[in-house]
Amino acid sequence: KGVLSDKRVAAIKRLNEADQGEGEFLAEVSIIGRINHMNLIEMWGYCANGKHRLLVYEYIEHGSLAENLLASTLDWKKRFEIAQGTAKGLAYLHEDCLEWVLHCDVKPQNILLDSNYHPKVADFGLSKLQSRGVLPNSTFSKIRGTRGYMAPELVFNLPITSKVDVYSYGIV
Repeated sequence: KGVLSDKRVAAIKRLNEADQGEGEFLAEVSIIGRINHMNLIEMWGYCANGKHRLLVYEYIEHGSLAENLLASTLDWKKRFEIAQGTAKGLAYLHEDCLEWVLHCDVKPQNILLDSNYHPKVADFGLSKLQSRGVLPNSTFSKIRGTRGYMAPELVFNLPITSKVDVYSYGIV
């Protein structure tokens, strides 16, 4: 957590493993930085210096859904709104972005809750970006996601679609 010179409160994330080249990282950061939806975390900036990588995001007051699931503050109305907002954020990634984006790691830890408990899908570290002109059926070179939330297509390296995120969302 930090405060920027313009007084915005920011979350700073250090990426431990920089296994992609700087050009590929900058291309992905550029795409993710242009994504704008009320149910997606907003990235404000980044730093890429050799293998050192930092991401600067808006700070989300209530932390993750995982931290709040057992709290008495989440009544059924709020839970429904969180489920609905998360679905809207994922639908935007799958249907309305200029780039076709698969999150590939939908889980309670990656759904953040703002001051009004509105959800924001976060952590695009495992996401798959593809141009709209390319068929959205592809495979990954390595398994992506978190055990227990991964769709069978990811585990068995089958062609993937946006259904992999829908599967994970259903588990959440």
